[in-house]
Amino acid sequence: MALVAPLTPDYEARPYWWDEVDLPQAAPVPLPGTVDVAVVGGGYTGLAAAWEISRAGRDVIVLDRDDIGAGASSRNGGMVHPGGKRDLSEFLAEPSGRQLWDETVAAFEGVGALGTELGIGFDWQRRGHVELAHHPRVARHQQALAATYSSIGEEARFLDASDVRGEIGSGRFFGGLLVERSAGVHPAKLAAGLVRAATASGAVLQGATTVLGVDRRSQGYELETSRGALRCSEVVVATNGTTDRRLVPWLGRRVLRIGSYMIATEPVDPDLATSVNPHGRMFFDTKNLLHYWRLSPDGRRILFGGRTSLSPTTVERSRDLLYGAMVKVHPQLEGVRVGRAWGGQVALTADRFPHVGRHRDSGIVYAMGYCGSGVALSIHFGRVVGRWLCGLDDQSAFAARSWPPVPWPAHVPWLLAGAGVGFKVRDALGR
Repeated sequence: MALVAPLTPDYEARPYWWDEVDLPQAAPVPLPGTVDVAVVGGGYTGLAAAWEISRAGRDVIVLDRDDIGAGASSRNGGMVHPGGKRDLSEFLAEPSGRQLWDETVAAFEGVGALGTELGIGFDWQRRGHVELAHHPRVARHQQALAATYSSIGEEARFLDASDVRGEIGSGRFFGGLLVERSAGVHPAKLAAGLVRAATASGAVLQGATTVLGVDRRSQGYELETSRGALRCSEVVVATNGTTDRRLVPWLGRRVLRIGSYMIATEPVDPDLATSVNPHGRMFFDTKNLLHYWRLSPDGRRILFGGRTSLSPTTVERSRDLLYGAMVKVHPQLEGVRVGRAWGGQVALTADRFPHVGRHRDSGIVYAMGYCGSGVALSIHFGRVVGRWLCGLDDQSAFAARSWPPVPWPAHVPWLLAGAGVGFKVRDALGR
């Protein structure tokens, strides 16, 4: 029987990150008749693209069905690292694999530089992360992976089970991989900074505006929205986990929307926080249905998240499942109350790589499919797209990749639930 999470008196089902940040929202304005570029999606990718386009002197509007920045960009775990859903050895095995990896490193470093570039603070804490092996087979793979990191000059080392106990207050793991080039951020502060930068450079940002259709015309495109029609020369679709399969079917067939959930505890005693995470690292385990956790930037709360189900579920059910998982990993947290619980949508791809490019038939520009590891690449892809559309020669190794569709059974909820059972079996076998 699942544990029921104890709740604080001020518990709310809303992102903890929103407690400190009011995401700036522009007042509704009449949509312009025409613009140079229309961006669909007001998260990191869309905002970064709009910032690059507007500061180059082109007219750009960002449209989002919800508030600007209120999706995954201000709800995620705030973990930033090179790579993505695949590990380094899998990156390097790909055609142009070293270029792909190096681009993710540049994306990571680019986020770190944004504080100075934009003059904003978003609690950048470069303290490394630990990938925690849930099975002995995974730990053996991590030993080889540590050598691969060293072979390309990246600081990383394998931790055996006893070493892990010096990094995390838990005895449940069989080893770990400590990667130094990794950081934590406050994701809502980062989103708010990008909103302000895009607005200051002249971009028009409009939330509560649903794009209902995109039609190609002889000269550009016409967008049908919930607030009227809009013409533009270029369209960027940057909707990631909120991608509507009906808007651009080609894109909709290539991403699978999955819920990811988090809880934030009440403030805990500093000694208790240190017993959980003595070095302020970012943590995630190696399961297919993974968990990830960290301290809040002020070091006072434990933030614990994960994929609780592949099929649709609720924040309340996920909250209790996450609490139970957290206490299983860290028994010292039993009885600590939960103050916030929330969820959001991530976008998985069949090849577990993100994708950026221009659709050959429609001409629509896209950037999405971050597979739950998109803080760095989503901003990077947005900036790359913005520069493309301003005529700048900014290349991306990811743009050369073909993009396979997600198999159709994955879009059927009850079949997806069965896949979740399969992943649990794989996790038990360490695969």
